[in-house]
Amino acid sequence: GRRVVGMDNKQPNPKKRAILTALWVVFNSILYLFFGWLHQGGLIASLLHLPLPVTPQEGSPETVIYYKTYMPPTFLIRGRLLENMTCNANDERRRVSGERSISLACDNPIIVDLQGREFDDLMEVLHERLPCHHRNEQSVLLITPAPVMISLSEKNWREYEFLSVHGHRPHVSTEDWPVFNGTFRSFIDQLELVTYHVSCTAQV
Repeated sequence: GRRVVGMDNKQPNPKKRAILTALWVVFNSILYLFFGWLHQGGLIASLLHLPLPVTPQEGSPETVIYYKTYMPPTFLIRGRLLENMTCNANDERRRVSGERSISLACDNPIIVDLQGREFDDLMEVLHERLPCHHRNEQSVLLITPAPVMISLSEKNWREYEFLSVHGHRPHVSTEDWPVFNGTFRSFIDQLELVTYHVSCTAQV
């Protein structure tokens, strides 16, 4: 037939098309593995693990603090028989602190979602939920990425002690990457969302 002016009648190169298709598959597979499995991967597992007795003699925690994580999807535990845990049925987020507008997502135990707030906000919630100036039997859990706890440990805590009681892997936070201290094993070990039991120090 006649050649149409301005039209390219060449067929795509099969080899080039195969390469582009392979690159597209590899690229999307990497994105799937990162955002579908690694990124914030321990968040749901940590939520479904509640309530978490710290010792066989203790009951469920009264307060669970999520710090430097995405919003915990509490709808996943609604309707489950988790002792006395109750979540707001309509997702209303009541304020638990008037000064900094910190909200909570569930009652009994209280789930406080601090998201990416500053260190002072975490201290405010701890002072409110676990005051150490008098004897306190409150059970408080802090759920945060392992690299975050490394940075918190550098702040010279005086009031509180943190005991790691459970971890969920893999978990990557793009806001708080693992700290590389020279060993690959240590870097991998930080790809974890850790549940800490918070208690007052003996000196207080």
